[in-house]
Amino acid sequence: MFSFTPEKIRQRKSSPRFMVYDISLMVTAADVMPDQVAADAVFRGYLVESAIGAYLLARSKEEGFHVYCWRERNQEVDFVLQKGPSITAIEVKSGRMRGEGGYLAFMKQYPKALCYVVGSNNCSVEDFLLGNIELFK
Repeated sequence: MFSFTPEKIRQRKSSPRFMVYDISLMVTAADVMPDQVAADAVFRGYLVESAIGAYLLARSKEEGFHVYCWRERNQEVDFVLQKGPSITAIEVKSGRMRGEGGYLAFMKQYPKALCYVVGSNNCSVEDFLLGNIELFK
């Protein structure tokens, strides 16, 4: 997954972010038991973010959109989706507490983009993974 930018040359020069299509690979590689995952908020956060990423990658193949990440200096957004002119920013919150500046900075730069914070009161992880959230306007 490459960085989201309107400049194609910058996009291709960015370091790709690797995502797993099956989070069971992460759990197996980490050699942890389910109760350990529940107790480790940081690892659980990585798993939830990876599950969201795998879900988006699978849907992107079916629905014809692109999945990117976005980072400028110390600001980042976990996933940026693009389908034609429509852009959606997705920040995942699930135990790893990070600042909210990333998606706010993204929205400032791309004010017409749709934005979701998955794991918030307005967009639960469950609703998102069940497909109850529209990805584009």
